Amino acid sequence: MPKPELQEFARRAAVESAPVNGVGAFVELIEEGESVFTYLFETKQKGYVGWRWSVTVFDSVDGPTVSEVLLMPGEQSLVAPQWVPWSERLADWKALQAELERQAAEEAALAAEEDGDDDSEDDEAEEDFDDDSVEDETETEDAEGNADSGDVSDSEGDDEAELAATDLEPGEDAEADSGKARKRIPRFMRRRRTRKN
Repeated sequence: MPKPELQEFARRAAVESAPVNGVGAFVELIEEGESVFTYLFETKQKGYVGWRWSVTVFDSVDGPTVSEVLLMPGEQSLVAPQWVPWSERLADWKALQAELERQAAEEAALAAEEDGDDDSEDDEAEEDFDDDSVEDETETEDAEGNADSGDVSDSEGDDEAELAATDLEPGEDAEADSGKARKRIPRFMRRRRTRKN
């Protein structure tokens, strides 16, 4: 069982090592064995939330002595991550790079397969489009042919109508008939001549 005066002795040692007003209330006593005791005190320093001042005291026959004074993190303290050797960090980095390369290769393969599927679909669509265009062209040609034949028949009908209107035989000269028509006297002229006579 430690002596009561050892706690105050340890506190004075912490105050001497800490900044002004840097030591708080007593927290815990740890018995290390063989007259060695560690006293823990709160710290009031900014940026060290949850940390503690640790003072280890050896209680000898000649009187107590301070073994060490440390600023130790508590259970809720914010501490730096545990140090990892460079060889292990390098191995982790290499493994990560290999994984990223594998994922990139898989994504590239998937993209190539999708592009191939799209190209085949485009080719099929082009073939369908070509077939449709050929069918449309044949339909338009047939329609034009029918229209031309209709025009020919219509023109033949018009020629027959003109022949019937002029009362000409198919072999008769239209110019001769037009000359005869010029020699004829109009009817109103005939009437006037008859009146004069």
